[in-house]
Amino acid sequence: MLCSVLVRRLRPGRTYEEFREAWKPDTGFGVPVRVVNARSLDDPLEIISIGFVDAPAADLPALLKRVAEGEAQRHERIGHIIEATMHRGMYEILDDEDLS
Repeated sequence: MLCSVLVRRLRPGRTYEEFREAWKPDTGFGVPVRVVNARSLDDPLEIISIGFVDAPAADLPALLKRVAEGEAQRHERIGHIIEATMHRGMYEILDDEDLS
């Protein structure tokens, strides 16, 4: 399982709702993907997106190639809403602990 992490900053005057509308993908990714979007408690313009991709790391290049065109269009839409992407990373999940 993979985890993508993106930290973005909204442009001044833009809202999370505008980001959410621009962020929504037009189609699925072809593998199970769950994404959590969250707003910083310290800075309401900072949005973090954490995606959980149910695919092995070896499949990532083919997956990214398959969705590249749609993702380029989606990121173009997002670009009008965000000021910057401060962090972008893809990680392989090593543990998943329930600390209830």
